[in-house]
Amino acid sequence: MSIRILLATAAVIALPGAALAQTTPSMSSTITLGFSSTSLDALGTGIDLTTTSLDVDSDISFGPSVNVGLDFGLSMTEIDTPLPIGIDADLMSFGFEPSYHFANGAYIGAYYRMGDLDISVSLLPITLGVDTQQSGIFAGYESGPLWVEVFYGTSDTDPGIGGIDITDYGLAASYDVMPNLEIFGSYTRTNIDFGGGDIDLSLYAIGADYDFGNGLSLYGSVGRLDVGLPLPISIDATQISLGLAYDLAQAGGGFPGVVALEVSSTNMDLGPITADATSVGLSLTIPLGNNASTTPLNSHSQVARGAYRSAISGGLAALR
Repeated sequence: MSIRILLATAAVIALPGAALAQTTPSMSSTITLGFSSTSLDALGTGIDLTTTSLDVDSDISFGPSVNVGLDFGLSMTEIDTPLPIGIDADLMSFGFEPSYHFANGAYIGAYYRMGDLDISVSLLPITLGVDTQQSGIFAGYESGPLWVEVFYGTSDTDPGIGGIDITDYGLAASYDVMPNLEIFGSYTRTNIDFGGGDIDLSLYAIGADYDFGNGLSLYGSVGRLDVGLPLPISIDATQISLGLAYDLAQAGGGFPGVVALEVSSTNMDLGPITADATSVGLSLTIPLGNNASTTPLNSHSQVARGAYRSAISGGLAALR
């Protein structure tokens, strides 16, 4: 894949979104083009990851009660190691979420998400691929400044691993403390049952977003991943992220876009091994439609917003 594929895909998705946003059924879309550079240090060895990404989050409304959410993601990561080996990891994802909303602010729905991960190594003549699927149900409530949602589902892989069951569940919430300050948080639990034992992954995060009112906004989050193994080994990771965004519409010209710069630091405790990662990311977010968001979809604070319904995928997103 190349940057031309990212731009072409953005155009294919954005044009229908811009057209449908003016008709019935109504549609709004948020598009984020991102670039990030991550430096990972473990045992005195440095590994650099460079990622170019495209994320699209769309919502189609069929009247006041029925909504369909469509998500699309595409990322290309180049991994640079001290060894003379070239490693590329390409990930494409798609999500489908129909929901029914009641007049009192409550809603119920179902979700399906698939991922296609391809890893190519310069010394190997083949590309290694893993497909993932997540499906389940969710329910929530939204009224005024408060939003809360819970979910339950399962995950699977292809090629599959016999005798293993993966269950996901969790909750997310947000609250507008004041018109320009939002706080949000999430908790996600993934249980991997392989017959003779199980592995539990707990991912929890909290974040905030403050709008200064002049086009500038400051946002950030703190998250932690705990991995429970049937072994006397402790594995966990803690990440702190901070971002600054600017609404280009405030500069005049009427361009509907938000640019953001985000820095994050991750500390990983892998039993007898510790590792540290520092990431710097840039993004351009384009909202289309009345209900589109200006929040960068590639931000690490998306974990705290409950964007991931799996502790595995949410934990891996920390290295994006």
